[in-house]
Formats: sequence, C-alpha cells, structure tokens
Amino acid sequence: MVNIYLLPADEGDFIWVRYGDDGNYANILIDGGTKDSGAEYAEIIEWIGSHGEKIEALVLTHIDYDHLQGAVEGIGKVPADMLQKVVKRILFNTCRGISREQKQRVGRYAEDQVKGKKFTGAYGIGEAVAFMDLLEEKGISGRVVDYVVSGMEMFWDKHACVKVISPGSDELKRFLNHWEPYCKENDVLSYTTNLEMVQDDLMVLMEDKLGYDSSVNNEASIAFLFEYEGIRIAFLADAKPAACMRGLKELGVQMPYHVDVVKLSHHGSRNNTSDMLIKNLETEAYMLSTNGHRQKVPNKATIAHLLKNAEGKKVCLFCNYDWWEIAYHGKFFTSNDKKRFLTTNHLELFLPDENGVTVKEGLKIYGEWAV
Repeated sequence: MVNIYLLPADEGDFIWVRYGDDGNYANILIDGGTKDSGAEYAEIIEWIGSHGEKIEALVLTHIDYDHLQGAVEGIGKVPADMLQKVVKRILFNTCRGISREQKQRVGRYAEDQVKGKKFTGAYGIGEAVAFMDLLEEKGISGRVVDYVVSGMEMFWDKHACVKVISPGSDELKRFLNHWEPYCKENDVLSYTTNLEMVQDDLMVLMEDKLGYDSSVNNEASIAFLFEYEGIRIAFLADAKPAACMRGLKELGVQMPYHVDVVKLSHHGSRNNTSDMLIKNLETEAYMLSTNGHRQKVPNKATIAHLLKNAEGKKVCLFCNYDWWEIAYHGKFFTSNDKKRFLTTNHLELFLPDENGVTVKEGLKIYGEWAV
C-alpha cells in the first residue's frame, strides 16, 4: 500500500509518502512548502516518531523557498532526540557536496544563505541559525546525502527502490557556479484572474509550443522514480524535462515507461513539461501542487498537452487546491473545454481530502492527513 499526502503548501510543494503493509510503514517527506507549512511539517515528523515508524528520507529537492522554507522551519521545531530517532537520511544537494565530488572550488555556498530557527525548549523557537548548522545542532548533519545525481539507485526499507533521474552532473555544475538567491521576494501574493492566460480553448493550446525554464535552481531539482510492490510514481519537483529524459536513459529505463502517477514539474509551468517526457512517462494520473496565485502557474497549455498526448484517453489531475475556481473565478475552462473534456470525463479534476481518492488498488492520494 502507498498513500500520498499532497498537502496544501501555498504556492509550494509538500508531499508525504507513506508505504508498507499490515501496520508496518515507512515514510518519505518531499519538500516542505513555504514557511507557513513549518508547523505541520514538524507535526508529521513527531506523529511518525510517536507511532514507532521511521522516515527513510527527508528529500529537499532544491533550494527555492517554496520547497524548502517549511522543511527548515519544521526541522527547527522538532526536538533533536526525535529527529535522531526517526530520520534515516536527508537528500539535499549542497554546493559543498558538489564542489567536493566535482573537484571545483567556489567562493560562496548556496546553502549558507538558508536560515532556520532552532527549538529552545519551553520558550519555543529561538534565534535564527544557518540550516546546515541547525542540522548539526540537531545531531543529524551526518545523515545528509549532499550529492544526489541522475543514475543513482537507492534501495530503502521494505524493498522500495528510488531511481534518481535529475539532476545530471552538468546541471549541478551550473548550480554550483550560478545559483540564484534562496528567497527572491517577500511580497504578499494576491489572487488574480489571469484571464488573458486562459481565454483560449484547450484544443487551440494543443498547438502552442511549450517553453524552456532558464532557472539553474530548478534544473538542479532532485527528481526521481519511486517503485514499491508494482506501484510506480514519478516525483519531478521543478526539474527540466530534458534532464529527466537524460536521466531515464542513463538508468536504462525502457521507454515508454508506465507509471501510476506523475507529480508535474514546477506546479504545471509550461516551461517544465515536454511532449517527449509526457509520452515516455506514460500515465493518466497527474499531481499538481499549486494554489494558482502566481501568474505563471498553472499554465493551461500544459494541461492541453497532457490531453493531446493522451490521444483520447482520460487525464486525471489531483490537486491540493481548487485553483481553477479560486484564482480564476471559475473561468479557467471555456464553455468549449467543458463540453469537450470535462462533461465527457476526458479531463477529471480531483481535490482529495482526508478520505483520499483511489488511483489503483494499493495507491491512494490524500489532500489532508488524518492517518
């Protein structure tokens, strides 16, 4: 059994994977959303520990704040003894790790700009501290895997297999030399209609070309395949499709490779999906993590290309917010879209809650956690 908790995380990613059988479960936490998710991140770790379970990995896919902030805040809130008892490893590419493995020297390290707050007991959270120093104070810095590159295969508890498909060594080299600031902005995000982005029909947008993401942070994202007892899931973080395709080939994956669900890259941006990747990660089920507040995501052209490559088969979108209603005032889909795709169930939108939605036998997606 695999349960995926696609947790609300503002504009970020926060995913909990719980797998196993007969009351014997292992766990993976992938990213932690924005700062507001920190308390929930800590609660989940403590819940796992209080139930005698382990976390196979805290996966911090890349340094952007909408993936990392909540995890940093959450780790700061959890007592050191609980973290030491529960967390087996932390996957987090650091400039120190890249520099060591690629034998390059740089003047500054990206991880040094990341700050968290440490737990000081009865009086709550104390002073700010560098993230790597925080891990050391918590006694888990030695569990950091700081060079995660495509081609790696890891075998975790209960015979689960993790196959890394991004980043490649070239992507990590660019990140080492050109990383972007951890927190670009502190402005308050507001709702927006973005109607200029969605006025075209899905059929028209199928002919639009998908774009290219120039962010070195995103291309350094850890993307991987998770396989457990016949269940296959692709977690793509904010990775670039070309890097993922190279990683699949490097692993010798026979393509098209059928997966049960794909977590779409970069919140559905048109710059992080390609027709080639859609065709070669064959599925009808996709997870989309976004609240729709940012103008660039989710992009309607991405959904159009999912439908185009489905070639008449169903496409299911599992979301952690009903962004098509909230941010677009119900006008994301045109009347033609609704007639051709939604009323015919060629496109199905799911907003899972604590009861979950079954993808297939043994695989369920939740929007809240009530274990």
